[in-house]
Amino acid sequence: MISEPPKLLRNAAGKPSCCIFRVPQSLLEINGKSYNPHIVSIGPYHRGEPRVKMIEEHKWKYLGSLLARTEPKGLSLKDYLKALEPLEQQARECYSERIDLTTEEFLEMLVLDGCFIIELLRKFGLLVRFERDDPLVNMVWIIPFLVRDFVRLENQIPYFVLQALFDLTTTEEHKENGKSLSLLALEFFNNHMQRPDHVIQKHHNLTGKLSNFNDISKTFFEISLFCFVTSKVIEPLTYLN
Repeated sequence: MISEPPKLLRNAAGKPSCCIFRVPQSLLEINGKSYNPHIVSIGPYHRGEPRVKMIEEHKWKYLGSLLARTEPKGLSLKDYLKALEPLEQQARECYSERIDLTTEEFLEMLVLDGCFIIELLRKFGLLVRFERDDPLVNMVWIIPFLVRDFVRLENQIPYFVLQALFDLTTTEEHKENGKSLSLLALEFFNNHMQRPDHVIQKHHNLTGKLSNFNDISKTFFEISLFCFVTSKVIEPLTYLN
């Protein structure tokens, strides 16, 4: 008899909603370092590892910048967390393994990681200005590493979480701009492999197209597949005031 239920593999791992898996051990044995994030952890699988602590601190700075814009409009950190509460179970079921985080810890992780990605996309999309002392643009080696880490299989949060935070924090000023989350993501990855503007515009509504896979099996990784990543260095002053 089985004395206790599996501790790692979730029952939801076989459902269509599960879309964020661990890399198989057979691949890790060949070249495990290729699958681990180098400087930024997104999602729970590599959360808290020593090599990602530098950017972990920077996530809080980006969250603070976002709150500085939304708090005068009545949106606080508590509102961010509350907006994701109904999505918690749905988000947990996206992961093949059980996530040993409390509700408070899990939602905090989603908000922190999600807002970091969204702020970065808005800055590269010229909707929000980079601060002149922002090391993400002044230290030109960081962005290529971030891009690579964003597309690592284990380093993900569900796309619907990003979309919820994006919709919540989009101001009237940004709504007038008309850029969707998927378009901002495409433009971000396009910095690393230039494609004609008409190609990017053609696919700006990827959210709808990705829903053909499954409404909740959408991650930032799937968006990035539309723009193959290279190690092109971005000029540090391009996005400054």
